[in-house]
Amino acid sequence: MRQQAVGARGRLLCGSKPAANVLVKLYDKDTGMDPDDQLDSTRTDANGHFQVAGDEREMTNIDPQLKIYHDCNKGLNPCPRKWTLNLPDKYIYSGRAPPKVYYEMGEVNLEVEIEGETFDCIH
Repeated sequence: MRQQAVGARGRLLCGSKPAANVLVKLYDKDTGMDPDDQLDSTRTDANGHFQVAGDEREMTNIDPQLKIYHDCNKGLNPCPRKWTLNLPDKYIYSGRAPPKVYYEMGEVNLEVEIEGETFDCIH
């Protein structure tokens, strides 16, 4: 078993405006009966910025995922839209959080629909 750390940061927009108070969670995706491990959770600030980081002990490489729950352009559905993004392995580091380098997501406009997105009322 080895300790591994990962982190991500960026800025979320809804159109041309900051997406404030958006829930962002960092997970280690697990397979089989083992539930996914939540490594960190935060909400975007008034300007849409977020930063998450966490660590986990695993025998194999962790599989980091960013989950973003937002109301931008959701239409009539009462539940938030849920984006699940896999983070590149090159941002996984040995040791504890914070990691040496964060995955820099940059500015992302949440209006766009991404493949595999869902709606999630119980996050």
